[in-house]
Formats: sequence, structure tokens, C-alpha cells
Amino acid sequence: MIGNSLLFVFAFFICEGYSVTEIRLPDRYLSYIRNQHLGTSIGIPTAFFNTMTDCHIIFPSRTMYEAFPLNTLPHANVFFMDSVDLFRSCSIGFRDVGVEFSGTYELLSASVHFSDNSVSLTRQRFHLTVSEPNFG
Repeated sequence: MIGNSLLFVFAFFICEGYSVTEIRLPDRYLSYIRNQHLGTSIGIPTAFFNTMTDCHIIFPSRTMYEAFPLNTLPHANVFFMDSVDLFRSCSIGFRDVGVEFSGTYELLSASVHFSDNSVSLTRQRFHLTVSEPNFG
């Protein structure tokens, strides 16, 4: 399923006459203490004048979901962090998720570059460790 989706993204941009460059960013590690009022987020920034066209997330179960432009995320506490067009980037928020959400997530962001109309597909893995609060 993941391979088919990536193949579709590449085929779409190639058919449109875009040159596609894949960029892999280094892995990031983060910890989150479960809290109903506070959250954490993962994201891939988009340069100011570039336009993000696609944002996908791969869960630890290796299932891929589209977060932008169509939000298909299945969990209410895992959500796309939307903003106005000029400042939009591929960012996913986590709020009050349990320890079962620990694992490796991967973000894929496709952006059209303002300067030459080329497309870059940026990938980054995030190793999330969720723990229960231990106050008291």
C-alpha cells in the first residue's frame, strides 16, 4: 500500500512535467508525557515561498494516511496542524495519546518550489516515546 501510494505521487508529478527530488532528513527522537491539555508535534518545515501540495504520515503499523489536502487520519487525538497557505507545513499533532502510540512515525511532504517550479519529496522519521505521568 505504501509503495503504491508513493508510486502514485511520483507518477502524478512526472506526468505533470515536474522534476522530483527526494530529500531524506535525519531521524528525530522525542518523548511525550501523556496529558489531556498539553501535546507534542512532529513536522517538516516548508520554505516561505514554496507551496506544500501533499502531506502523508506512516504510522508504526506501516499504514499510511493522507493528512493534507484531505485529512484521513483515523484518530481524533492525532491531527493535522493546519494554518494559512503561506505558513503551511507538514505538521502532525498528538494530544492525550496513550503509550500504545509509541513507535516510529514517518512524514512525507511534497512541495513545489517557487524559484523553478520543481518538486521535492521530503521524508523524515520520528521516534516517539509516550509515557504515563508519574506525579505524586
